Amino acid sequence: MKPFVLTGASGGGKSTLLAALAARGFQTQPEIGRTLVEEQKTSGGTALPWADAVAFRDILFQRSLEAYDRHRQSDHVVIFDRSFLEAIAYCHVIGEAVPTQMAKDAATRRFRDPIFVCPLWKEIFTQDAERQHDFDFARRDHDANVATYRQYGYRLVDLPKASVPDRVEIVERRIAEAL
Repeated sequence: MKPFVLTGASGGGKSTLLAALAARGFQTQPEIGRTLVEEQKTSGGTALPWADAVAFRDILFQRSLEAYDRHRQSDHVVIFDRSFLEAIAYCHVIGEAVPTQMAKDAATRRFRDPIFVCPLWKEIFTQDAERQHDFDFARRDHDANVATYRQYGYRLVDLPKASVPDRVEIVERRIAEAL
């Protein structure tokens, strides 16, 4: 069974939605980028979006690919908070070319349609130790993510700015329809 993905804006409620879906019994894959930032800060590493964006992108892509490969043979629905396609989208945000091997790897690994998109939501956007960028960066990142998923041929479902239970209901219904 191919995994599903939550994508969209930083601070758009993806992690909160993922936690609610996990509480409903879905297998989930937390966002790798946040974990990577935490690890780099703890170890004194420089593969951080604000220090070495290319190194951050490369590690993010590789770890996201590994997570996909671990989960793609699961007999259960697995929902990812972002995916390796986010690293490809990040290339556009930071003005870097997409490495050929990244594009090839992304083309040979597919997620299940639809991809769930959390919107830009200024009212809940916050900065923290791992999310140091501003709302304008979140907008560029969101737009690049959406464009990248479309470029790779995915159907997108825009989630509303709604309560977590309402969003959970939409995701559960759309997953049931897809299966």
